[in-house]
Amino acid sequence: MKVVHILVGEIAGDAVKEAWGGVEGTSVMVVKDVFSVGPLRSEQLKFSELRGQFWQEVSGEQQEVVVDDLDRLMELSTGLTNGTIDQVVFWMGSIPADVCTYFWLLHFLKKHMGKLYVININGLPFLDDDGKLFYPESIAALPQRQVLKALKLARAITPSEWETEGDEWKRLIHEEGMGVRENDGGRKIISKPVTAYDKLLLDACTAQPQKINKLVGQLMGKHKIYTGDRFLVWRLRELERAQRLNMTKDSVKLFDGAANTTEETNT
Repeated sequence: MKVVHILVGEIAGDAVKEAWGGVEGTSVMVVKDVFSVGPLRSEQLKFSELRGQFWQEVSGEQQEVVVDDLDRLMELSTGLTNGTIDQVVFWMGSIPADVCTYFWLLHFLKKHMGKLYVININGLPFLDDDGKLFYPESIAALPQRQVLKALKLARAITPSEWETEGDEWKRLIHEEGMGVRENDGGRKIISKPVTAYDKLLLDACTAQPQKINKLVGQLMGKHKIYTGDRFLVWRLRELERAQRLNMTKDSVKLFDGAANTTEETNT
């Protein structure tokens, strides 16, 4: 049987690959995009072009950013149709990127009902490297020896799940102007403006320079922000363009002579 396991992010993908050491007939597809941030729909651009353009802006680099997750998923769908692939297994934690990717898969693999399986670790206990019980939020947080335990959780997505959640992706892409998606419990996703974390960023800045990586890392941990650091650094650059901050290559401080007035940034 040919089985393809889908995971979000290289760290999660590597964890699964290393845990079982490569099983004949089994491969891993890593979704590199983060669907919990950025636009999901455009009247002018194809989906992959839209996502590539977004990450180009976020990266701040001149080199073209290519996003090919949907193209690879369509190749996988073709394999399911012609029988070269028998089953797809999606590994899902509770983080927004995983849940959004789950809805993305339901939308584009709808015709393959019965062949799409899920491993959902949300709310389930595992053992950390010290043998202590913990509840991982993401697949990447699973110790290698616990990956094989998680593999046993694979189950087919039920007809009722297809019915109740199959249109969630359509809902997300039609929520115009919303650039941040958060988990509101279970598999419920709520959308917020792209400026959702701007006030937190400004409040964390001071008149004295701070290391960008440290500031962003502390905010992500304290407030459980799952956008990834690149997104927050981009928001800092946007705040600098609005003359709210001063930035160098690796440090940031409040705009010289400006008061830390941030009430409008989170509206």
